[in-house]
Amino acid sequence: MLENIGKESGMPCHPLEDIPEFPSREAMTAWLHAEARRIASWEKTSRDEGEVFSFVLEEASVANGLEALAVLRKFILALLAADWACYAEPASREEYGHLRKAVSVFPRGFRLWMVRVGGRCMPIGYTGFHPISRDTFSLMKNAPERLTSRKQIAPEPEAASAGSYFYLYNLGIIRQFQGTAASRALVKAFAADVASVGKRGLAAVVVSQDGKRIIEKFGLHQSGCLTHEGHREMVYVTDEAVGDA
Repeated sequence: MLENIGKESGMPCHPLEDIPEFPSREAMTAWLHAEARRIASWEKTSRDEGEVFSFVLEEASVANGLEALAVLRKFILALLAADWACYAEPASREEYGHLRKAVSVFPRGFRLWMVRVGGRCMPIGYTGFHPISRDTFSLMKNAPERLTSRKQIAPEPEAASAGSYFYLYNLGIIRQFQGTAASRALVKAFAADVASVGKRGLAAVVVSQDGKRIIEKFGLHQSGCLTHEGHREMVYVTDEAVGDA
């Protein structure tokens, strides 16, 4: 399901073409810091400037016609650039290895949102979710204080988890698009993506009041808090049997 907000229909050609290849992890990290600053400081000249669109990894591979691993790297880097632009606190930001594992395990759960302005495409937000084990779900529901890092919420292959329990990994868009048609479309598309899988339970970690408000719309309630890099974060879960799994 490709979501498009704007005058043009379909995905622009090669939306990831401006994401470079890097000779080292240090070069990649330097680019991510610079790109996140550029995205976060970008100012629209009007609320209607640019074409906003979204896609999942499979659609990116088809649109780019590039080698699969190259598309995966570029897709993850675009997700990270959007993530770092959304969250200023280092503790709230994702890191490459953890995000790559989650996307690799459940690629259809991650949707990248971009805006095309002046012929270039810029990441502005993303949503993501992935399967987790029943034990992980039970821990988040019954004893979240035992979690000392979000990385303990490990993605599970859909077959191994029986597709029954899912972690809502992220739902975010940069401040320039908050409260706009694009942010409403992001939430709507995320709801449709999550609704497309059968499930018995959902879990999430919330780091802001805006996140709390949105997550509660998905029927989750707070079960407690975990600690991630010294920060207490709110853990939310549904009761089991929320879906048809």
